[in-house]
Amino acid sequence: MKWVKYWKRELYCADYKTILLAVLIHFVCGVFSTLVGGSASIYRYLLLPHFAPPPFVFVLMWSFLYVILGVALGIYLSSYECGKSRWRLNTCLLYGLFLLTLFLWYPIFFGARLFSFALVVIACILSISLFVFRHFMRRSRLAAFLLIPCMIWFVFSFFLNFCILLLN
Repeated sequence: MKWVKYWKRELYCADYKTILLAVLIHFVCGVFSTLVGGSASIYRYLLLPHFAPPPFVFVLMWSFLYVILGVALGIYLSSYECGKSRWRLNTCLLYGLFLLTLFLWYPIFFGARLFSFALVVIACILSISLFVFRHFMRRSRLAAFLLIPCMIWFVFSFFLNFCILLLN
C-alpha cells in the first residue's frame, strides 16, 4: 500500500505535457530509425530459433516499449524530487546515450545485416538500461519500475539476436 500512495503522488506531480513530449520523441526516434534502417523483410529469410515471434509482434512490442520509455522519462523529468541537479544532467546524458543505442540497433541489424555488431549494440542497450534504472530509482521509483518490462524485452532481444547470429 505504501508503494501505491507513493506512485499516486508521483503521478499527481507529473507534468503530462512533458510525458507526451517524451513519448513523441521516442516515437520519432523509432520511426526515423526504421526509415534509416530499411526494410525488415530480411527477417522472413533468416534461420530463426523456435522461440522467435512473428514479425507483427515486434511492431506491437516496440510501440508499447516506446510508450513506456517515454512515460518513464516524462515522469522522471517532472518528478518533484528530480530538481535541477548535476545528477539530473548525468541521467539525461545517460538516457540520451541509451536512446542513441536504441536508434542504432535497427539499422545495424536490418540495414547493414551486421548481426554480431548488433549483438554488441543490444548488450550495450541492456547494460545502459540498467544504469538508467539505477539513476531513475534514486529520484522516481515509478519511472524506474516502468523500465522493467523494457529490460526484460532487451534480454529477450539479446538472446534472439545471439541465436540468429549462430544460425546464420
